[in-house]
Amino acid sequence: MMDERLANKLFEEGAFLFLLDIPIGSEVGIDFNCWRTAEKFKGIKMIPPGVHYIYYSAVDKQGCVAPRTGFFYNFNKKDVVVRRWNPEIEEVIDNCSHEETEVLKANLKNLDKHLGPYPFEMWKKWLSLSSKITAGVIRKIEAAPTKLLASRQTNPGTALNFTEIPKNFYPKGSNAGDITKYSMDTSFVLEQMLSLWESPSELLAELQMVFLYFVIGQVYSAFEHWKHLINIFCSADEMVIKNPSLILDFIGDLYFQMQEVPTDFFVDIISSENFLVKTLRVLFTNVLENYVADPQLKKRTLQFKQFVTQRFQWDFEAEPDDEAPVVVEMMENDM
Repeated sequence: MMDERLANKLFEEGAFLFLLDIPIGSEVGIDFNCWRTAEKFKGIKMIPPGVHYIYYSAVDKQGCVAPRTGFFYNFNKKDVVVRRWNPEIEEVIDNCSHEETEVLKANLKNLDKHLGPYPFEMWKKWLSLSSKITAGVIRKIEAAPTKLLASRQTNPGTALNFTEIPKNFYPKGSNAGDITKYSMDTSFVLEQMLSLWESPSELLAELQMVFLYFVIGQVYSAFEHWKHLINIFCSADEMVIKNPSLILDFIGDLYFQMQEVPTDFFVDIISSENFLVKTLRVLFTNVLENYVADPQLKKRTLQFKQFVTQRFQWDFEAEPDDEAPVVVEMMENDM
């Protein structure tokens, strides 16, 4: 149970999210916690400032539950955010007047009993999985498609604009040797994708977002994009030397993601193609067998290898069944 001093601090400094007119019995959630709405439910209180994922599944009069819909939102200190259910499109929208918002702000203490408290005990885990996500990255991923971003349809009526995976996986004018090299080494592809962002951490933020879109938001296209990103980062051999801090950060993010999923998660979804074992084997080889690789990167990679070996009982020492590079198949599918 949260102690009283922390509860008072979060009430005074945390954000409030009002979700008005949500159908009774709907599922409403933030980050890793969700509720079934009762008659007097009006929203969520004591939300720690920062990025959070809001989601909901409405229920109709027949008791049928709609697919989950969600969005990221960057809450500021003491924010009061108001959204209202629109029955025509079956989504929550921002159509509340300034006057209505001000009335809610003035009555926060009276409305306290109608608001579910943020699950503070889960906040540390949430931060470990969302630490790089910023308001700017959210705007790009959840905004209308642009020339730099590829639109991929998710739930009906929504679209997520994931960073486009380049069709050319080798530099222009490459000879046969270079083409062969870059069919196995995705460094050129990774550098092209990084160039679409202001900093490398923003592409890692996208990796965090697509993981959360799938695990919490149940968006399957996000899982597909997550697999592509994992392939590209793991197979970027040159980047081990050119940008070891990027690979180090990638491994750190992947470590927290692997802590979150159930041990049978990948067995159920992708055991037939053995995606992650094959891909991580490439990463471990690129780092641990590179004699000039950064020592700290080698140490972290070895620790991560030991962690996933123990948690998922994966064997990275066995000879792969197929010697064909994983990334070539991925690129051909995207061309």
